[in-house]
Amino acid sequence: MTELQRDNKADVAQGPYLRGERIQLRRPSMKDTNYVFHWERDDEVWRYDIHRPYSRTMGEFLPTFERNYIRGNGRQFWFIIEDENRIPIGTITYFNVDNRLGQAELGLGLGDKTRWGQGYGPEAIRTLVRYIFTLPGIRRVYAETALANHPSRRAFEKAGFTEVGQIYDPRSTGEPWVLLEIWKSHTM
Repeated sequence: MTELQRDNKADVAQGPYLRGERIQLRRPSMKDTNYVFHWERDDEVWRYDIHRPYSRTMGEFLPTFERNYIRGNGRQFWFIIEDENRIPIGTITYFNVDNRLGQAELGLGLGDKTRWGQGYGPEAIRTLVRYIFTLPGIRRVYAETALANHPSRRAFEKAGFTEVGQIYDPRSTGEPWVLLEIWKSHTM
């Protein structure tokens, strides 16, 4: 169990609150359920991820949301992205933390389509990367995205990530994916 998850009641978001210039990242709470459920069910938001939606109904989604987003599973750490008016606009997460290799994977989902192309994604990425690099031993953060997902690739590039090359993602339909990375030495 991590510091982020300890004492986390199902309806209360626990810190840290990570701040960028315009955005804030905070732990999810039950009040975020409707936002996240609708974002995950939006075909346009997740057109590059064949594993969405996770749930067909809110009833199916609630236990998953509470278990994974609120209480945490000890392997994936979720944040809600809020804009400058504290309105939730998406989610960002880090996972696959490998202390032996000193790395973690990052994933972004900007669910509010009216905020696309306005720099919120790169700012959220930079904000979470700064936090991840404060974790003991983490030297590299990486991300994987569909080759065809140009908006995601641009957001990571604007946040300082470099494209390493194409990879095969077994979750995909066989379409190529891209591996991106940023090293702690390049951000400090």
